[in-house]
Amino acid sequence: RSMRCRILVLCAFICLLVILTEARQRKVNHSADRRSLAVRSGHRNERSSALHGRGLAARSRNQRKRRLNAAKRSRRKRNLARKSNRKIRAKTESIVRSDSSYATLPLDFQQNFVRTTDNLRSEKAFLANRYGFSFAKSSGTATLKNTANMEYTCKMNIGTPKQKFTVLPDTGSSNIWVPGPHCKSKACKKHKQYHPAKSSTYVKNGKSFAITYGSGSVAGVLAKDTVRIAGLVVTNQTFAMTTKEPGTTFVTSNFDGILGLGYRSIAVDNVKTLVQNMCSEDVITSCKFAICMKGGGSSSRGGAIIFGSSNTSAYSGSNSYTYTPVTKKGYWQFTLQDIYVGGTKVSGSVQAIVDSGTSLITAPTAIYNKINKVIGCRATSSGECWMKCAKKIPDFTFVIAGKKFVVKGNKMKLKVRTNRGRTVCISAVTEVPDEPVILGDAFIRHFCTEFDLANNRIGFAATTYST
Repeated sequence: RSMRCRILVLCAFICLLVILTEARQRKVNHSADRRSLAVRSGHRNERSSALHGRGLAARSRNQRKRRLNAAKRSRRKRNLARKSNRKIRAKTESIVRSDSSYATLPLDFQQNFVRTTDNLRSEKAFLANRYGFSFAKSSGTATLKNTANMEYTCKMNIGTPKQKFTVLPDTGSSNIWVPGPHCKSKACKKHKQYHPAKSSTYVKNGKSFAITYGSGSVAGVLAKDTVRIAGLVVTNQTFAMTTKEPGTTFVTSNFDGILGLGYRSIAVDNVKTLVQNMCSEDVITSCKFAICMKGGGSSSRGGAIIFGSSNTSAYSGSNSYTYTPVTKKGYWQFTLQDIYVGGTKVSGSVQAIVDSGTSLITAPTAIYNKINKVIGCRATSSGECWMKCAKKIPDFTFVIAGKKFVVKGNKMKLKVRTNRGRTVCISAVTEVPDEPVILGDAFIRHFCTEFDLANNRIGFAATTYST
């Protein structure tokens, strides 16, 4: 019995030892598994962190790229906008370019303005008094809506601070005038008036001023002030402030006053002209100016006046100027050698004047009758010639300094419409008793014209745009 007890105790001890050994082995295995899991988890976390870091870096890089691309796009848009604006400004000449040598002033025109026979009478009377001849008496009151002719104007400032005016650039006169503060005429009340009390650079002159037009005399007083035009500044420029503008000549005009661009010899009160002051004060280095008119389309821009330069390539392209001498310093007068309508010579050598202040072309009676015979229009007692708008007429050729300047026949008739809706056409040429031939806007619109005071000559260059 004692032996059995020992054997049982030994078996129990061995079993306990086996149990403890297995438990210890399980503990070791479990610890190893946890370490392995931790290692694997660490690897996964490291990989996840690395991937997350790389993702953040990539997103950051993408964001930077997007910001850079956005900045580039913004710069491109700004550059394109600037280029577009420059192109638009170049096309419309809405920006005035100026420096010490020259400046460009945009011309504006009013399309489709309503013209009555009273307006025609006023313009003819205006020319008659200017050039010393008389027209046949106009008659009738039918309203004509002009759809093929424009009035050309430009902007000018007087005084400090600037008082802005719309003026008619007029190579057929030499004075500047604008409505004055004391003018009670209907024409003055309908336009901007100059107020000397509002200008710190105004200088009183007080000398009386008067220009006779068909409906009466425009009267006023002379004054001096700073004139700014096309970015150019002329100090102490003498001009007139009107005190009366009688009649209807200027009531319906789309300009406030006149900018005279003729010679000083025809200036009322021998006033020194604006361009003459530009030259003497070295505001421009070349004593000349050029006018390029254009029309058609829906734009209100009508070309430009270039002060101090004859660089008109924007309007005349590569076409060169043909020059002819001024034959009488006063108006811009020259010798027009010949006029042809189609193949028919209707005039030999005559004196002619370039006058930007009128829309008309005039011809002495003998020349006028020959023109009408060739084109087959019906002359009226008021000095116009009417025709059907469908009628085709030959081209007109003006020979200047041996060169032919051609105006297409369809550009030498004006389409008009009466109050009753009837559409008719009138020849661009109207009758006067004698020389000179006056070449107004109907001619100038097709040729850039240079007015060279330094060399006393006039230049013509064909334009390249549709007129």
